[in-house]
Amino acid sequence: MKELAAGLSGMGAFVLRVPIIETVEIEDKVPLDRALKSLAEYDWLVFTSAYGVSFFMRRKKELGITGELPRICAIGPATAEAVREYGCKVALIADKYVAEGVVEALENVEGPGSLRGRKVLIARAQEGRDVLPQALAAGGATVDLVPCYRTVPGRLDERTMEALRTKRPDLVVFTSSSTVRNFLELYNEEERLEILGRAAVAVIGPVTGATVESFGKLPEIVPKQNTIASLLSAIREYYGRGGTGAD
Repeated sequence: MKELAAGLSGMGAFVLRVPIIETVEIEDKVPLDRALKSLAEYDWLVFTSAYGVSFFMRRKKELGITGELPRICAIGPATAEAVREYGCKVALIADKYVAEGVVEALENVEGPGSLRGRKVLIARAQEGRDVLPQALAAGGATVDLVPCYRTVPGRLDERTMEALRTKRPDLVVFTSSSTVRNFLELYNEEERLEILGRAAVAVIGPVTGATVESFGKLPEIVPKQNTIASLLSAIREYYGRGGTGAD
């Protein structure tokens, strides 16, 4: 998240980057390999993140698969850009990061009810939520999920841990639900309540915000779009109107 850190530094903030999660290969590649060898069967290929694109395309190359891809739906501009970097065309960018928004975007291509009978492949993290596939299935689509990567807790060195213990943040920024869970699990209940009670919390979107809320905290900053640029703009606006910490 160099763009995010650079943007915050540009506002004058002291930024402590904490590698809370790492993305790694999945151990069982059989489902992914099976899907890659059956791409011609699908009407849509949905990528939920740039990481999914990277691991999917990397494995495709390793297997020597050169056939055409199904029409690609990318969730968010960053994911779409990752697809294009591999020389592939993006048929649709879903700007709404909630399941209903993706279904709406897909149906807008061919009209209401057009998902019925379509076969959709979703390439995502092993820990992905079931809301999107359930929504697509409710619209009549046949949905296959294929894990392309998994997230694991980041390895924090002692210097970072000491900084986390001694430098209580004024603002905590979360870019995914897994970063929320892994960060807050670094602390005991008392420390967690202190941090969430003192610091303002910014999240990249509603799904991440809901995870923060599950820990009893309502995020102060939620951008209009699920992008780093929009997140930075929301943070700037928050402090511009006098925000200083937890509301």
